[in-house]
Amino acid sequence: MTSKANAKDRQKVSHTKHQSHSAGDFFIRYGLLVATAALFIVFSILEPKFITTANIFSIVRQASIMGILALGLTVIVILGEFDISLVAISVFAGVVPIIMVMSGIQMVPLVWCAGIVLGIGLSLINGSGVVFVGIPSFIISLGMMMTLTGASRGFTKGAPTFPARLPAGFSLLGKYSIGGLIPVVAVTFIVAAVLITLFLDYTPSGRYIYAVGGNPDASVHSGIRVRKIKIIGFLIAGLLYGIGGISMASMFGSASSSMGDGYLMPAIIACFLGGSFLTEGVPNPRGTIVSVILLAILANGFTMTNVPFYGKAIMQGVILLVALIVLSVVRRRRQSR
Repeated sequence: MTSKANAKDRQKVSHTKHQSHSAGDFFIRYGLLVATAALFIVFSILEPKFITTANIFSIVRQASIMGILALGLTVIVILGEFDISLVAISVFAGVVPIIMVMSGIQMVPLVWCAGIVLGIGLSLINGSGVVFVGIPSFIISLGMMMTLTGASRGFTKGAPTFPARLPAGFSLLGKYSIGGLIPVVAVTFIVAAVLITLFLDYTPSGRYIYAVGGNPDASVHSGIRVRKIKIIGFLIAGLLYGIGGISMASMFGSASSSMGDGYLMPAIIACFLGGSFLTEGVPNPRGTIVSVILLAILANGFTMTNVPFYGKAIMQGVILLVALIVLSVVRRRRQSR
C-alpha cells in the first residue's frame, strides 16, 4: 500500500511540475504578445484619444523606422555579434542624400541609392573588421559610431540643414500616407519585416546565420563558410540601416546629426526583448517586430497620459533588464535539457 501511495505522490508531483513548466513555457513564448495587448488596453482606458485612428497610425509611423533599424541589429545579434553604430550609420546615410540635394543633384532615386549604398558599405567595414581582422564587433562599431557622429556634425555644421527646395517625391518615404492613413514608411517596414523573416527562416543562408550565431565552431566543422555568412549578415543589416536613414531624411526633410536621437536604445531593447518570443532565447525578427510595437505603444501612451519625461528612460531600462534576465533563464533551461 505504501509503495502504491508513494507512486501516486510521485505522479502528482510530476504532473504538477509538468503543468508548472507548461505555464512557464507559455509565459516565456507568448508573454511579449500578452504584454503588448495589455498595454494597448490599459492606455485605451486611461486616455480615450489613444484608440483614435489618427493616433493608432501615429504609433505605426513611430514604430516603423525604429523597426527597420532593429531588424538590422537583430540579424547582427543572431550572428553572435553586436553593432552599436546602427543609428550613426543610418543618420550619415540620411545626411548625405540631403547634402547631395543641396549641391544640385535633384534625382531622387540617385540620392536614395547613395544613402543605401553608404549604409551597406559602412556596415561591411564593420563586418570586415570583425571577420578578417578579428576586432570585436562592439569595439569596431563603437569606433564607427564615433567617427560617423563627428562626420555628420561636420557636414551639417552641428545644426539642421534645410535644402532651399526638395525635389518632387523626396518626402514620399517619410511623410506621405496611402489613402491619407497608412504611412508609406510603415509599408516599407512591413515589407522589410516579411522579407527578413522569410530569408532567415526559409533560405539556406538564413539558417546558416542562426547556426553560426549558435555555434561557430560546429558550423565550421559542418562545412558552413562562416566568414561569408557573417559578411552576408552585415550586408543585410547595412541595407536596412540605409533604408532607415533615407526614411529619416525623407521624414524630416533636412540633414541633422541628431535626427536619430531616441532610436538607439529602443532598437537594442526590441532586439533582445524579442529573443524569447516563440524561441528559446534566440533573437528573431518576429520577436523584434512585436517588441517594436510594444515600445511604440509605451512611448505614445506615456506622452498622451503626461508621464514625466524621465519615466520613459526608466521604463526602457527596466524593460531591457527584464529582457536580459528572461533570455538568461531561457538559455539556461535550454542547456539543462
